[in-house]
Amino acid sequence: MRGRSLLNAVAGDFRRSWRELALADVAYKIIAFVLLTPLVGILFRVLIAVSGKSVLADQDIVIFFLGPVGWICFVVVGGLWLGIVALEQATLMGILCAATDDKRLGVVGALRFAASNARPVVLVTARLLAFTLLTILPFLAVIGLIYVTLLGEHDINWYLTEKPPVFWVALGLAGVTVAALVALLLRLLTGWFFALPMVLFEDVPASRALRTSRDRATGRRRTLLCWIVGWALASIVLSALGSSLVVFVARLLVPRATGSLWLLLAAIGVTLILWTVANLVVNLLSTTTFATLLFNLYRELGSQGTMDTSRLRIRETTGSGPRLRITPRRLIVAGAAGVVVAVAVGVVAIRTVQLEDHTQVTAHRGASAAAPENTLAAVQRAIDDGADWVEIDVQETADGEVVVFHDSDFMKLAGVNLKIWDATMADLKEIDVGSRFAPEFKDQRVPTLGEVLDTCKGKVGVNIELKYYGHDKQLEQRVAGIVEAHGMTSDIVIMSLKIDAVKKMKEIRPDWKVGLLMSVSAGDLKSVDADFLAVNASFADRRFIRSAHNGKRRREVHVWTVNDAPTMSTMIGRGVDHLITDKPALARSVLEQRAQLSAPERLLLELAGLLGVVPEMGEP
Repeated sequence: MRGRSLLNAVAGDFRRSWRELALADVAYKIIAFVLLTPLVGILFRVLIAVSGKSVLADQDIVIFFLGPVGWICFVVVGGLWLGIVALEQATLMGILCAATDDKRLGVVGALRFAASNARPVVLVTARLLAFTLLTILPFLAVIGLIYVTLLGEHDINWYLTEKPPVFWVALGLAGVTVAALVALLLRLLTGWFFALPMVLFEDVPASRALRTSRDRATGRRRTLLCWIVGWALASIVLSALGSSLVVFVARLLVPRATGSLWLLLAAIGVTLILWTVANLVVNLLSTTTFATLLFNLYRELGSQGTMDTSRLRIRETTGSGPRLRITPRRLIVAGAAGVVVAVAVGVVAIRTVQLEDHTQVTAHRGASAAAPENTLAAVQRAIDDGADWVEIDVQETADGEVVVFHDSDFMKLAGVNLKIWDATMADLKEIDVGSRFAPEFKDQRVPTLGEVLDTCKGKVGVNIELKYYGHDKQLEQRVAGIVEAHGMTSDIVIMSLKIDAVKKMKEIRPDWKVGLLMSVSAGDLKSVDADFLAVNASFADRRFIRSAHNGKRRREVHVWTVNDAPTMSTMIGRGVDHLITDKPALARSVLEQRAQLSAPERLLLELAGLLGVVPEMGEP
């Protein structure tokens, strides 16, 4: 069948059945939401139960998902989602099959058809998932071997910063491995393309469906691949067009409405509604057109004339049944409802806008964008740039000194292959950690915690992160002693990635402010004995911040590492307590500029990312 003829057939089938297809798609979206949302919650409960802890942070979650229980949970959730997708495609193809005989199966009839075939559909989906996972696992093992063999000698930060030849070799080998995996998966998936419709319309057992589909796809894989890629590209273009249209409308409406707060709220509400509708329409079109394409490719290339439409048990309906029609009255009702929703969204938006900023600036490893990280020069630059706090990393040397350093070795900062726990203070005095950043910093050496505290005392607070690479001995006790010896107990906070370290620090110094550092988490964060939570900016949404602030025990929220003005403004508007940034001067400038903004301008900033409007903020 020539391409144009197949395209016409797809368009014709879609035109005849689009109403039923759309309603069926909406039904399955509801089903997926109802089933998957609680299941994801159960997964995290399982994670917590298996760990034996009440709260988990980054390292715990990574270890969990790399372990057998994590893989089981992943397969269960992924398998259920694939099963729902497969049943939806079965329902949509039932509607399309009925339309080939100029009959209507109806959404209810199509759902019943899919339900009656649920067992073979689920079985063939399970087999497809199992074979796919078995195909992927060896490639993942190869990528892991490449990493361990080529990039395991030094700290990963050195490879990411310096990008030595071995880094590019590893990246190239990993890229070739991924390309080979993608090619193999495409070959397998095109071979399995006819499995689902064969189960539905030919009674092919699930145990033979993949093999039979592969046989029928022989000689046709390139054609199938071209149609699948074409559909994917068309979906991407349609999504981009929808988003561009919404952004265009937003840029027309929002700037013109900034003179009036309520007009601005209405404009934002309308924009949000348009955005939601556009995304739903694109997703609906993508799902239903794929089912239509799959059905037609099977009918013309894979069925071999064996498709049995009588298996649908179609009930003919007359044209007098209820139809989805657009009338002036319905347009008026929908328009009025849209206005009400727009106003409601606007009111909610204005109530969540924080008009006074209380965020403090924390310089990440000092002003590390302007001076070598964790050096006295970076600390002094942070003070000069108006930072409220300086964040530093501390570790122990071989001779028991607590020094300010982040990586496990000196490869990134100095090109010296020496582990921090093998170095003595005499060694550190010889290592130049500044020249690689800029020649004027050639005198910079790894400072001790005491030296940093002396520099900061009376000028700026110090956020001390406890770093652990498995060689620490008395890090918590030594840090506590040094802080007390310098009279800085009221001007420091402590944080760590390890929950056990947070607990230990609170045990030895219960009156100190101690925080948990994380980028993702699971469990009841209110149960962890931490005074603040330092999280990745992408994790710090309004719900998380509100939960941290409004519990029985208020916890501060520190976000890291934010280095661009729009994100800084967004985080400040959400009410974070500390911005951790490499650029404290920029953060201070953003705070000063926000202080001069009116309420409508602040509201626009809050939704700038959503509307595609980039605020013009930066250093003076």
